[in-house]
Formats: sequence, structure tokens, C-alpha cells
Amino acid sequence: MKYITPLFLLAVSSLIAFDSISAEFETCPTQAFIIQTPSSVPVAYGVELATGSYVVLSNDMNRLASYNGVGFNYHDNYIYGWDYEASTLGKTGDDYVINALTMTKDAASTAAGNFFVGDIAIHENVWYGYRKNKGLFKVPLDDPNNYAMTLVSGSTANATYNITDFAFHPSDGYIYAVTNGYNASLLRIDPFDASATNLGVVVVSTGSKFTFGAQFFDPDGVLYLSNNSNGKIYRLNVNESNPIADIFAYGPSSSSNDGARCALAEVPVGENVDFGDAPDSYGTYMTSNGARHSIIDDFYLGASVDGEASGYPTPLSDDDSDGMDDEDGISFPTGFEVGESAVILATATGSGGFLNAWFDWNRDGIFDSDEQAITGHALSPGSNNVNLDVPTWGKTGQTWARFRFSSLADIGPTGGAGDGEVEDYQISTTETGVTINYYPSSSTFTSIVFEDLYPTREDYDMNDVIFHLRLIEYVKYDQVRRVEFVAKLAAAGAFYHNGFAIQLPGIAMSNIKENTIEWSIDGVAQSASPLESGQTYGVLILAQDLWDYITLTTGCEFLRSESGCGTSYRTTWNMTIPFVNAVPESQMPDFPYDPFIFATPESDHGQAAKEPTGEHPGRKLEIHLKNKAPTDKFDTAYFGFREDRSDPNQGLYFLNENGMGWALEVPTSWKHPLERLRLDACYPEFIDFAADNSGNTNPSWYLTPISALVFQD
Repeated sequence: MKYITPLFLLAVSSLIAFDSISAEFETCPTQAFIIQTPSSVPVAYGVELATGSYVVLSNDMNRLASYNGVGFNYHDNYIYGWDYEASTLGKTGDDYVINALTMTKDAASTAAGNFFVGDIAIHENVWYGYRKNKGLFKVPLDDPNNYAMTLVSGSTANATYNITDFAFHPSDGYIYAVTNGYNASLLRIDPFDASATNLGVVVVSTGSKFTFGAQFFDPDGVLYLSNNSNGKIYRLNVNESNPIADIFAYGPSSSSNDGARCALAEVPVGENVDFGDAPDSYGTYMTSNGARHSIIDDFYLGASVDGEASGYPTPLSDDDSDGMDDEDGISFPTGFEVGESAVILATATGSGGFLNAWFDWNRDGIFDSDEQAITGHALSPGSNNVNLDVPTWGKTGQTWARFRFSSLADIGPTGGAGDGEVEDYQISTTETGVTINYYPSSSTFTSIVFEDLYPTREDYDMNDVIFHLRLIEYVKYDQVRRVEFVAKLAAAGAFYHNGFAIQLPGIAMSNIKENTIEWSIDGVAQSASPLESGQTYGVLILAQDLWDYITLTTGCEFLRSESGCGTSYRTTWNMTIPFVNAVPESQMPDFPYDPFIFATPESDHGQAAKEPTGEHPGRKLEIHLKNKAPTDKFDTAYFGFREDRSDPNQGLYFLNENGMGWALEVPTSWKHPLERLRLDACYPEFIDFAADNSGNTNPSWYLTPISALVFQD
């Protein structure tokens, strides 16, 4: 056996130590690095800021003492931080092993001891560390053979603030930090002398004190803060005049916490993330810090979950447009009556999850702090009954509820979570004893389709205007107290300008409470009355010109009627119409009431439409479902003109000699003909259906298209 002298061993050890510094990280990685020290051993985590999901990168970093004051060095793509075991700076590469650096210190640096606040500048290759009452210190990193730590001149007198981390802004050269305690303030620190400007309180705690042990930037000047005690990640934009921090995501918690991140890297959102689809006022888009969850196997609500790069708020909801319904984890066996108890049925896949839920009881478009109806309710795998109370101050009508399933019991209505799922539902609250009639159901739509070349047929492609429509009746003691419409514009394949309205046959205009009608377009409340004057029956105008609500894909002439011109966007109208006197159910018009289009006033609708009136027809031209009578505004000169064969004496309206109408109801979200392809060519069974006034021939004609001839998203 050969023996190696101690001197040779020392030399070999030195070579091994030098060679053991691992490779640099990939250029400016997007993840954040969190270093925590439970039980005196540093643990490295990789955190995706968008959701707070994290993985353990190293269980000990080859150390038995803390690693703190860390920062990512944009200049060489390594992490540097204070190595407590060696009382010097440590350098870390992509193997997450700390390598102590040989470093000289001036007297003040030696006296300062260990550091837990530090970062690396963007504008210079220098690590900066801070100790309260000691000063700001720096170590240039350009020369690996000469690491020298010195006190920043004049900084000791300014080192009076209580912070546990700081971060360099990506562009302005300053250091920023948020202080600890109940009222956390934003500081802007000058690295020249550590002088600090207090920019004001940015977040207030109503519970325990904040300790922001990890702080880092993104390229837009957004500062992210990880609170040690609970792992909640806050964010604020320091470029704003009055920045406020809000909860952004939920990460790992620890009593000892530090962080590093390349400040020039964007905060990406992968496709393996689930977002909500309530209107964006509730926090849905990523830019609105929308509720979102990293998708992991076998841990979600219901039977499935899908991923998105951002939220799809209604009317863009992917459940309405992509053919996959992942909102399947919550059902409502009872209604929601003001002042009463309700039950929801939650179906969970996976164990160890908690359910939190918020209901917009006051219907103001946000989830208020007192609107959390379910808090940290543990769910077992499978079906779970969960009870909740509807407050007495809740308002009746349609509103939104958000359900979040996660391994975290304490979670808010917005922000990212590392696992689970978010599901948003539109629900209805009612007075006690009120029941609800939905048509066709609470979760589906019927299609109302129009050909606008009346009174001629010409191309008869029946895609000039297509609406998806849901009707709702609120009933008490067999009396309808109010009705509600949900209408989505699904296609517009016409150059002509058309309006859209719904008539309530048999419901007198005077029986509608005009001043209490509530309606919105894409969630934006409308103030103008939609009730049309001069009518016998109630006529509600949803749009005077549908082209005002259409945005076309580049290169497309129409909305969703040409190949390659699809969009998941649906402009959506919501309207609630109260009655002065409740209407007996037996006297209500048959579903789907009487939806119709009309020529937009002052717009051209072709020569055939102009001939009966001698002018642009405007409201004089209406197109209704077959055998639905027009409103008082319609000009009866159109009856019998060109191809129209209406006969009011026989109750026949808006049909031609073959029994074909210019409007149809299709009881599903229908696949309509492509532009300029006739309906009867795309759906051959329609011909016999139209010829039979009883509707008994080929009643399911709409289920058998020639696939190549119909529009596909």
C-alpha cells in the first residue's frame, strides 16, 4: 500500500475543490431559487413564480450551516451567497453545491460577521450585502483570484432599516426592499451609500408579522416577496406611484428563507396550468393575477382538468368553445335562496386536498372578503357534501362562484397555487321559495340561426347571424316573477348590418318594470333602457348593430363562417327583466320566446329589402322564427313579397313555398354551414323536415351534416 503525504493530500484537495465548481446555469433562468435552512441545513428549491409550484433541487447543498444573502449573477450565470459554514461568499452552479471562495476582508467586513441580506447588481459584477447598524458591503466578482470585501463608504450611518432581503432593480440601478413587521414599507436604497427613501406602506398584516426573507425582480420592475411564515408570494410594481403588494402565489414556507432570481427573465406561464373562466373583474387573466393552479396527475376536481396559458373569462370560456368540459367537479343539488342554507356536491380526484369557495352574493363583480362561503374544507376522494349559508344581504339574480381545490387550506380567490384546480360557475340566487326554469338547461344553449337576405333566399347558408341562447324563468307559486336572457354571438356571416332583439309575445310592454331591468355586455353594466317603445308586447333590444361587437381575425371577412376564421370569443349579453305583475306559467310564451333580427337603421339591406318601403328599411324589416308573428314595427308589405309566403290569417309567418324559414332554432351548439353553402346542401335531411309543418319528419336533421361543408373551429 502506498502512503500519500499530507502536503500532497492538501494539494489534491485543493484541485478537487477548484475542479468541483459545477457548470453555470442556463442563461438567465426563469425560475426563482429559494434557499431555506430547516434544522441548520440549507435546502434549495426551484419555484415557478406564476403558480408557486416548487421542486427540491438539493436537500443539503453539501453544507451543515446556512446559505443566505443569495443573488443570481447575470454576468456569469452563477448564484452567490453568504456561506455560514466558511464565513465567506459561496458560489453555486447547476449542481447546487456551495463552493466557498477565498476572500479578503477589511476591518469593518470582518466585524460585520455573517450576512442574510444580499444580492448582485445588474449594472456591475458586484455582490452587495447588508447588516443593520453595520453598513452596506460589497465584493467585486470579476477577478476570481482577488475577491475583496469592503465597507461601502458612508453606509454605516444609513444602515438603520429592518430588512431580511433586498433586490437590484433590473434597470434603474437602485436596490429595493420591503421591510418586515405589521406595516411593511417599500424602500429604495442607493448602493452608493445605503441611503434609503421610504416609498410608503405597501401591505398591512392583520395576523402575524411579515418577514420577507426572499425578494426578487422581473424585467418589468415587479418585485416579488416571499413571506417566511406561510410561503405566500406577494408582488408589487415599484415603478408605480403608489405601489400596493397583493398575494401572487403560494410557495414553500420556512423560518429561514432567502431567494435569488435573474431579474432580466420574464415570469412565464406554462401550458400545464389551469385558470378560471369567470369575468375578469373576479381575477381571471394572468395579467389580473387570475386564479391558477399547476396541473399535477390525479389531483383535481371532477374527472378532468385542462391547461391554458392564461384565463378564458366568459364569454371566452374554453368550456363553451373547445369541446372539453373540465368544470365537472361541483354540482348544485339545491338552489341558493337568500337567507337560507344550501348544499354543494364536490367531487375530488386525489387525497389531501382542501376546498375554498367564494360567491359574489352582492353581484358587484368582485369577490369581497366577506364572500368566502367555504374555507379550508377537507375533501375525501370521491363525492363530498358541503354545506354553506347564503347571507340575508345577498342580491337575487345571476352571479358567479369560484371553487379552488388545493393541498393548501389557506388560499385566496386569486393568485397561483402549486397543485389542484379552479372551477368557476355562473349560479342564480333567488328569494325564498323561488324555483328556476332553464331553457334548454342550466349549462347548455339553444342556437338561433338567421338568413338575412329576406325576402329572398339566395345563398341560404343560414349563418348570417347565429346566437346561442339560454332563457331563465324565476317562478314562485306557479307565477313567473322575472325572466333572464343569456345570449352569445356565435357567428356573423353577412355584410349587412343587423340588430338583435327578443320579443315576449303576450307579455304587455306595460307589465315590464323598465327602471329595474339589469343588463350587461361582456360583464359591463349598461345604463340605457333596452325596452323598445311603441310596442304592444315587451321587446328587448340587445344590439342595434351586431357589427359593433365583432372583431375579425386577420384575413377574414366574417365571424366564424369561413375556414380558418374561428375564434373562441363570444360577445355575451346578460339581461334580467322583472315583471310588474307576476305572469302565470300557463300564460308565458313558449320557449324560446321570439328572438329576431332586424335591419340596422340607416343601413343598406339590398334592393329586395328596399322595394316594399322605398327606402332603407331599418326597423321595418324583421326576420323571425318560422310562424312567429312580427312586432308592431314590422312593415307588413313584406308579406307575400318575393319569396315570402306568410299568411297571418292562417298563422303562417316568415316561410317560403317549400316551408323553409329565414330563421331556425337548433337545440344544440350547432355546426353551421360554411359561407355561401346552402343549408339544405349541408344538411340533406333538412329538406323533408322543413316541408312538414308538424316537425315530425327528420326532427334530428341537424345531427347529420356533410362534415366537409360545415364550419369547424
